[in-house]
Amino acid sequence: MTTALEQKAFNNLLKGLQSLGCSYVIIDKDGADYTYGEAFQKGRKKKGRHQHGAIRDYYWPILENLEPGNAVEIPAGQFSIDEIQSGVGAKASTTWGPGSFVTSRNREKNVLEVLRVF
Repeated sequence: MTTALEQKAFNNLLKGLQSLGCSYVIIDKDGADYTYGEAFQKGRKKKGRHQHGAIRDYYWPILENLEPGNAVEIPAGQFSIDEIQSGVGAKASTTWGPGSFVTSRNREKNVLEVLRVF
């Protein structure tokens, strides 16, 4: 149950966010849903720059047989180093475990360096 004072503070917060031009989705402790802004309309999904799975399909054949203690360089190719690093981080964490690898962006050579620790 929300008190009148809490509700007033909450309403002021929402007004402040709206005045700053923020989009938000908030679910309060009572389960009420407060949505504001175009970005959170139901059914709308942000379209990625690349086809789903394209980045993973590019880097994973290079990494899938990487043994602990070995390193590899993944050329950026058609993707940015940041996109590749993001994908590698997610996939390697779920496959090998968190902390089992280290990545480094080598912008001079336009490659992502990956070291599998364990």
